[in-house]
Amino acid sequence: MMGLREHKPAETAPPSRSAPTLDANHSTAGLRWLFERRERWELTMDQLGELLGGVRRRTLADWRKRVTGGEKVDVSRDTMERISLLLGIHKALVLITPSGHEAMAFDWFRKPIDLMGLQGQSIRDYLLEQGSMDALYYVRRNLDAMRG
Repeated sequence: MMGLREHKPAETAPPSRSAPTLDANHSTAGLRWLFERRERWELTMDQLGELLGGVRRRTLADWRKRVTGGEKVDVSRDTMERISLLLGIHKALVLITPSGHEAMAFDWFRKPIDLMGLQGQSIRDYLLEQGSMDALYYVRRNLDAMRG
């Protein structure tokens, strides 16, 4: 009589749930988007550098030149996260504006508001004053909560 073999199920690794890999294509697109909005947000290059975590004006000017010239620009993970948060803030502002009045999103970024505990500061001024990643997350979460 033949012995029965014990069947063991093959062990499989749990599915990987890592974040998508961001590369120079993503950072280049993010920078292009940001440079296109900088003036409508009434940000100087120095202020934009502050929002990106202390990036120097010379570096920003180089990035803008390269992006405009069709080159790819790779940025740090921290800078990419800040770009992503600014994009999310803008998207949330656009989504809470009445249809056909998307320009109001730029106004709400620049002008004083009495929302989210900003006590009459604009989102821009609050973010510049705080200068932290936490401030970007705070505004993003609150705007997301406002739109439901």
